[in-house]
Amino acid sequence: MSGAVRIEPEIEPDPLAHQVTRQTALVQPITIAMQSEVVGTVMTAEGQRYGDITSELRQLVALLAPATVAEEAELLVSSQHLHDPYVLAFMDRLDRAGVPFQIISSTLSDIKSLYQNAGRTFAGSVDSTQRQQEVIRIIGAAHARRASDVHFIVGHEITYIKFREDGLLREYGQIQSAVGNELCSSLFNSMCDVKSEGYYQPELKQDARMARTFLDQLGLSGARVATRPLVEGPLMVLRLIYDDQEKQSVDDLGFLPEQNLLFKRLRSLPYGVIILTGPTGSGKSKSLQVQINLLAEECKGTKHILTVEDPPEYPMRANQSPLGSNESWGESITNSVRLDPDILMYGEIRDLESAQGALRGGMTGHLVLSTLHTNNAVAAIPRLIDMGADTSLVTDPTLIVGLINQSLLPTLCRKCRVPARSHISTLDPQLVERLEKMTVLDQVYLTGPGCSLCRDGVNGRVAVAEILLPTHRFMEEIRKNGPSAARQYWVKHMGGITKVAHTLIKINAGLIDPRMAEAVVGPLDFDSYMLDTEPTEAEAHAQ
Repeated sequence: MSGAVRIEPEIEPDPLAHQVTRQTALVQPITIAMQSEVVGTVMTAEGQRYGDITSELRQLVALLAPATVAEEAELLVSSQHLHDPYVLAFMDRLDRAGVPFQIISSTLSDIKSLYQNAGRTFAGSVDSTQRQQEVIRIIGAAHARRASDVHFIVGHEITYIKFREDGLLREYGQIQSAVGNELCSSLFNSMCDVKSEGYYQPELKQDARMARTFLDQLGLSGARVATRPLVEGPLMVLRLIYDDQEKQSVDDLGFLPEQNLLFKRLRSLPYGVIILTGPTGSGKSKSLQVQINLLAEECKGTKHILTVEDPPEYPMRANQSPLGSNESWGESITNSVRLDPDILMYGEIRDLESAQGALRGGMTGHLVLSTLHTNNAVAAIPRLIDMGADTSLVTDPTLIVGLINQSLLPTLCRKCRVPARSHISTLDPQLVERLEKMTVLDQVYLTGPGCSLCRDGVNGRVAVAEILLPTHRFMEEIRKNGPSAARQYWVKHMGGITKVAHTLIKINAGLIDPRMAEAVVGPLDFDSYMLDTEPTEAEAHAQ
């Protein structure tokens, strides 16, 4: 890195210096007052108070102004450069100026996006509105924290703004309800292009998609908007979609090597239906993106890959198409088969019509990938039957060729995680019993207090999953004895690795807090009593 950071010998009193003392370990939620403050101003951008730093240093750090006089500034620092001498010199400059700040570990790409957003001007009468700029600032702050969702909860007097970070919902700030209503209205009316209704109606449930112009400004791949009236006022939730270029393989997402081999086998099939299941926010869309991109890479452009999505989320190496505003899933699926596809990806199986369409695609020589909401992989079969699909079709292993279920779990910060054994007294006694039975306790870690590399002791999320390739005998078990018996057969006779077993492997690797794991996947001994079996091979291996 060339150039030096200019440190003035005599620094004038800073207007931020009267705030509370800096905290570098645990980042607390901030309170915003957007009706009178400029929220999230990048103080190290050109033309701002600390805009005199070198361009090289600007690639590594970004100083965000506090929202109110009672809060601290936030210094975003590239996680790879926390101990860079020029970064440390800039921190020293802030300390000498009496500027209280919190250090937030970030990435070079996110820091770059912050400066790009800060440097943009909004042309035109609509783009230059104050409320639009405030929405941009809030979403920009969520982006900096890698939040998956932004919640606007409008009450009688206060609007609460919350971010879902690493799977956990945290309060970002509070504003007056009138301002919150204006932000929701501005976002829906002037910042979205595809909308269920022409204008914002807080008394209705509505859906929308943020326009590409604003997505590009924010460095996002997509943003879905959903609203619903509550007792005190409307709720608006934005799902933020990132183009995570660093996560482009099954291994990157957290799947096991043996699960990777199953995915590879599924991608080699010429036809059939692959169903990926899980709760909302379980990473299904990201996994689909990775599989579609791998299919495109492996076929070297010799196959036509077509998607139908509502709306298109992650960019894929495929012809991506949105669901038409007046088009049902069934209609879109019927149309897609006429477009000479080899591989089809449908965003979701929502009803009987879309289920029949997906099955029809698999029956007519296409490889079909789609998603469904179920609690485990086997449950996809009874779910399709419950929708009204033909039992003989959904229990045909040459048609339903792959069943996957996944969830996302917060990963522990390796710097501040704490050993479970030394904190055993803080754990529920029943959980301790399960840990002693199902894990190697000396290898288990818990969430730490938080540090400069993380938020509240967690840093990112990882997939835990179960992948099932049905056989004739497995499907016969479902038809004759039901899904529970079939699941037991899969584990005992097909070597199935359940989602709980996958979770135990990660707990024993010190990656997951068992308390967080149980909140998502259930008790750690779930398999042993639900399947009426001894610990699986994977669980025994984990021990």
